[in-house]
Amino acid sequence: MRKFSLTNRLLTIATVALFVALGLIGFVMDKAFQEKTMNLVEERLEGYVFALISVVESTPGGNIKVDEILPIPKLTQPVSGIYAHVISADYRWHSDSMLGVDLPEPQQVPVGETTFDAPLRHKQNDYFRMSKGLIFETENGDVPFIVSVTEDAKNYFRELREFENNLWMWLLLTSIILLGIQGLIMYWSLNPLKRLTIDVAELEKGQIDSISDNYPSELEGLTTNLNRLLENERGNLNRQRKTLGDLAHSLKTPLAIMNTAVENKQGVNRDLVKEQIANMNEIVEYQLKRAAVAGHRTFTVGIPVIDKLEQIIRTLDKVYHNKKVKKHIAVAPGAEFFGEHGDLMELLGNLLENAYKWCDRNVSVTIKTLIHQNRKRTGLTIEIADDGPGINPERSSELLGRGVRGDEKVKGHGIGLSIVNDIVESYQGTIKIKYHELLKGARFIITLPP
Repeated sequence: MRKFSLTNRLLTIATVALFVALGLIGFVMDKAFQEKTMNLVEERLEGYVFALISVVESTPGGNIKVDEILPIPKLTQPVSGIYAHVISADYRWHSDSMLGVDLPEPQQVPVGETTFDAPLRHKQNDYFRMSKGLIFETENGDVPFIVSVTEDAKNYFRELREFENNLWMWLLLTSIILLGIQGLIMYWSLNPLKRLTIDVAELEKGQIDSISDNYPSELEGLTTNLNRLLENERGNLNRQRKTLGDLAHSLKTPLAIMNTAVENKQGVNRDLVKEQIANMNEIVEYQLKRAAVAGHRTFTVGIPVIDKLEQIIRTLDKVYHNKKVKKHIAVAPGAEFFGEHGDLMELLGNLLENAYKWCDRNVSVTIKTLIHQNRKRTGLTIEIADDGPGINPERSSELLGRGVRGDEKVKGHGIGLSIVNDIVESYQGTIKIKYHELLKGARFIITLPP
């Protein structure tokens, strides 16, 4: 079953949200238009009522009548859509516009009150009617009467339909335009992901060595980690190849010596064979340690440095208890090593063992964190020094050189420092050997970047 693509998800959500939003906008605008139009109808009918009231006058007999000259021309036009009634106890008047129109008379309205029927349903036709209860003062006393104006609702509903048709047509057109714009935005926004997919496919085919850095900042962390992961894998592969090559090369000499000893007609030199076997075991052990270096890992949990440091120091204090080594330790709070547990133990263990071995009495350990603004992980600066005889600067490059073999190492420093150098290089770090001004001994400075 094919998974719902990210593009389809975004497009579906955007479409639903757009239609819901435009639907609500259309509903609100329609209701607002209806309310506004109804208010206009009410105001217009109220104006007609007051205009009609102005032409109501009294008769000599103490009754009322409507003047023949009306202020509203539509009241004199048959079926004009505007109709009027003036009714009292002894008087009934309706406008000429009601000719041929069957409308019920208005209901009784108390004096001083106004009623508005919207709409008034009569014989499948809709009307708007406003009626007002009044009193007219005559010679014979007060005469209560009702003035009522009725308007055909056809024009109102026709305008309402036209507005609704135009409204929904424009909203539909707007939604189509917005969907098109949204599609372009999504295509432009998701295009980096498509390019990243293409780059990964080309990586699998071996057409490129790394992913380019021409990506938005949101993908920068992903592409950077992928490139670092690729670099780590290549480094591990190259390191394994180099280890196998070094192992094969290192075993050639002892094997040749043993072969010569075996072919010697005077007999096998057992001491020589044992010596070469021990030498081969030492070489294999050294190369296995080099191969065990895991190297920098892109995805790993930070290891608290202080815990491992204290563990190693407790062990070395037992081994070198006769020296009563005085330790000077300064570790940055929260310092973490982002890599393999074994690499950290080898790194600190070898350097501290050398410091304990060669010191007179004092060993200094300083560990600081390195912060990079574009990375969440931190790096480390490790400085280990002792007050021993120190290391000749001319021998530093030899002790850390990549060409040092197991049978070429300097006793007491070579294999350990070579392993340390391999670990540091696998984490793209640096190692420096200097003279410590205060302790007057060797000073190792390890820098591991974030």
